[in-house]
Amino acid sequence: MSEEERPSWSRHLEFIITCIGFAVGLGNVWRFPHLAYENGGGAFLIPYFICLVFLGIPLFCLEVMFGQFASRGPINIWEINPLFKGLGYTMVVLAAVIGIYYNIVVAYAIYFLFASMQSELPWMSCGNDWNTCQCRTPGMPVKLDDPMMWFKDNGLNCTDAENSNMSVVGSSEEYFYNHVLEITDGIDDAGEVKWDITLCNLLAWVIICVALIKGVKSMGKVVYFSALFPYVLMTILVVRGVTLDGARKGIDFYLTPDTDKLTQAKVWKAAASQIFFSLSCCTGSLTAMSSYNKFKNNIFRDSILVPIINCCTSFYAGFAIFSVLGYMSENYNQDVKNVTTSGPGLIFVAYPEALGEMPVPQLWSVLFFAMMICLGMGTQFPGIETIMTAFQDEFPVLRKKWTNVIFRVLICVAGFLLGLPQTTQGGFYLFDLCDIFVGFPLLLVGFFEIVAIVWVYGPWRFSEDILLMVGDSRPARYMYYFYFKWNWIIITPFLILAIIIYDCVEYEPIIGKHYPEWSEALGWLIVAFIMMWIPLWYLVGFCIRGGGKLLFDLSQPTIEWGPAKPEDRTIPRYQRLLAVQGNVSPQSNAGDGNKGNHDHTKRDLESQQDKFGTTQPQHNQSPPTPYDNPSFERDPPSYDTAAAAHQADYMTSL
Repeated sequence: MSEEERPSWSRHLEFIITCIGFAVGLGNVWRFPHLAYENGGGAFLIPYFICLVFLGIPLFCLEVMFGQFASRGPINIWEINPLFKGLGYTMVVLAAVIGIYYNIVVAYAIYFLFASMQSELPWMSCGNDWNTCQCRTPGMPVKLDDPMMWFKDNGLNCTDAENSNMSVVGSSEEYFYNHVLEITDGIDDAGEVKWDITLCNLLAWVIICVALIKGVKSMGKVVYFSALFPYVLMTILVVRGVTLDGARKGIDFYLTPDTDKLTQAKVWKAAASQIFFSLSCCTGSLTAMSSYNKFKNNIFRDSILVPIINCCTSFYAGFAIFSVLGYMSENYNQDVKNVTTSGPGLIFVAYPEALGEMPVPQLWSVLFFAMMICLGMGTQFPGIETIMTAFQDEFPVLRKKWTNVIFRVLICVAGFLLGLPQTTQGGFYLFDLCDIFVGFPLLLVGFFEIVAIVWVYGPWRFSEDILLMVGDSRPARYMYYFYFKWNWIIITPFLILAIIIYDCVEYEPIIGKHYPEWSEALGWLIVAFIMMWIPLWYLVGFCIRGGGKLLFDLSQPTIEWGPAKPEDRTIPRYQRLLAVQGNVSPQSNAGDGNKGNHDHTKRDLESQQDKFGTTQPQHNQSPPTPYDNPSFERDPPSYDTAAAAHQADYMTSL
């Protein structure tokens, strides 16, 4: 591949499937169902789809149109406004941070996949080396019949524990936290590196490297499997789930509407946040992926189709999750709300325990974690490719044949090494910290992106660009002017701003048992590291392109600065005002000792006369203005001339 060549999708279908795989991730499985039942069940779908129309689709469409129009990566594309190029770097840093910690979840899923290939699922029993006296399997009584039942296996003597009022813990929970993670007491205790998790993380990065070694050419083939296979597995799990005893109980809990919650602001905020995050906007990935499209591709169709598929997938995944949780509540004789959770707790604790109660549990466990790995990889492939595309577009020399391969391998090696702190015994806390604090930069990037593209570049210029690309047909004009344009200008940015304000008002520090005060500062340092490229690049670019000189000139004292009384202005730089006003005469500098001052004043007066084109200053004459200078142009240069001058300055600065 030569330095000038830029790859493209072999087929447009590859772009569609890649975007679907990128948008449909682990959050569709572990976050949406939990949010739904917590915020009104079926009623939650009302704010969810409203936010899809006014936030999700417009923002998704903005990013894919932006990339397709310019065919550039998320850094190089900011030729649209060089001062906002720092926003491109922020997107790439954000994609890198998410890619590093997201890959840890994939590593956990790989670990569980291998653990599922045993004659007995290891998380379905107590009495192992990692278990405590609190361990209980499904159906086991809270009070042990024999406190010494595990003494022969691992030396546990639970006699004293039986006499105390301790709470019990499920066997799957102890397996995940005590064996898989070997978790410490807090983020301040990193512990040792977990080599089994580290090797799983390495395997995940090797898969990513192989899939991306030829860029979108190789990724476009891999996503046929990674993006579509999860739907096959999800359908199998749904069919199996709805046939279980108690499945109806879980599904009713998932869908039963509670319309009273629609009046609560937090429900609408939850719907908007889920739409925003589930579509994976604002990391530059959508821009990078769409930059490989053909210029005339029907991007309106794509930008509506992918978000709708993403939301329907979230809704569909809820049936696979809650049918099994209903079965779990039936077995444990508990309410569904007492056996469900969100995040890693759902994927690696509650759901595996439910799978272990099914016939042939190894089969269902392998299918489930294979689905998790595919969902994770479907998100990782475009995310990591974004980083590679960004730098290869910015530095085309990296596209040369062997340089391209070495560069891509080095990116994956760097991702693996930077993820090592999260594979330690205390690494789960660092993973959780990143997951908590990365949401705020995403919102800020989304807001600044709309400001830079729509507000600063201008809606009219952007309208011309879009219609140039999609065609000036009547349907395209109606869709753009009556839907997208007004969402971009008003509705979408103000929705994002409302979420930001709500998050700031309702924010609660994470300081607690596992997180000391310095961990809160560390979280905000992560935010600062991600966001600092926007103001840093803006200020440096502003100063390089003439803003520094302007600031220097504006910081200098005016000619009127100095002693208030004329007789006190005895040094030349304070006599400039007197010279202009005609208040300086040779007699004002009496004595030979002031002769030097007189000479300086005379020369200063002559320079003022030359500058303003006057031969003799007049009393009561107002100070000359720049308009009195014949060389000053009263009329500003034309737009084309100014633009050409600006471009010349910009190219010189490069």
